[in-house]
Amino acid sequence: MKILDLFAGAGGFSAGFGPSSAHSHLAVDNDSFPLGTYALNNPHAKTLQRDIGKLHSLQIEKALGGAPDIIIASPPCEEFSLANPKSIELASERIYGTGTARLLLDTIRLIGDLAPDVFVIENVAALLRAGGREIAIREFESIGIYDIHFNLIRAHQHGNPSKRLRLFMSNMKLKLPRSYSPTVMDAIGNLPPLGLNALLSPSNEVPNHVYRPATERNQKLINKARWGFGAKQFRGPKGRSMPNWVRLHPNQSASSIIGLSRYIHPYEDRLLTVREHARLMSYPDDFVFIGPIKSQYNQVGESVPPLISKLIAKEVQTHLE
Repeated sequence: MKILDLFAGAGGFSAGFGPSSAHSHLAVDNDSFPLGTYALNNPHAKTLQRDIGKLHSLQIEKALGGAPDIIIASPPCEEFSLANPKSIELASERIYGTGTARLLLDTIRLIGDLAPDVFVIENVAALLRAGGREIAIREFESIGIYDIHFNLIRAHQHGNPSKRLRLFMSNMKLKLPRSYSPTVMDAIGNLPPLGLNALLSPSNEVPNHVYRPATERNQKLINKARWGFGAKQFRGPKGRSMPNWVRLHPNQSASSIIGLSRYIHPYEDRLLTVREHARLMSYPDDFVFIGPIKSQYNQVGESVPPLISKLIAKEVQTHLE
């Protein structure tokens, strides 16, 4: 099977699609930092740093050694996110505009040119709002695809430790098995304590689990934060105030892990590490993130949880058989 991963990021969506080999798996992204993480964790896969809006299908076939059997893709979703102040605009103004939302059209273009047996496109559920569903249907019909499934998947209902509602558009129906969602402490409770708490515990290094002290002012905000409440706020749609730096409840699933948000440990007065974010997104500890620290947080928060990827891959395999 030849697999093409568009907007591959760090590789969460690829994680479920089996061992990569130099001749069967191509990851494309325009950001060198997540692509570096991808290459580190998938040393046998091919990577291609390109602007997908300018990428031709012939370039993909040359790099992959033929047309892909499966295409997975996660085009940028920031312009559709409900946390974005501009998310109230019509979908047409974004998809046919000049921002990153129009990369959805390039994804559909490449699917039409490459004609894979299966494709799965991940994005936020809000893409379907304000005419987005109708636009997606129309654009797929323009490349001769008339059977589109809009699969809404809530990650925590399938065993992911954090909540995450995502849309997966595909040419097959996805019906993932339900399972128990671990709590925050189920997921991160056995990681070594950090900061002052580490003085009472033996050293046990885990990749990307690094304490980063806060400023005096921010530390006071962290100390005061209660379970489920944010130490900071940011402005969302219609001027609405939304919480950030939320102290996670130890006995509940985590709230949605997103790139620009940070979370406070349930018991320790500090922000979660990249590894703790990764644990809450079902990444194994041997999956190592590289690049600037802000990019590492974004790589985790902007990805498909590997657990969900594996469940989708099983559905795809069954469909192809």
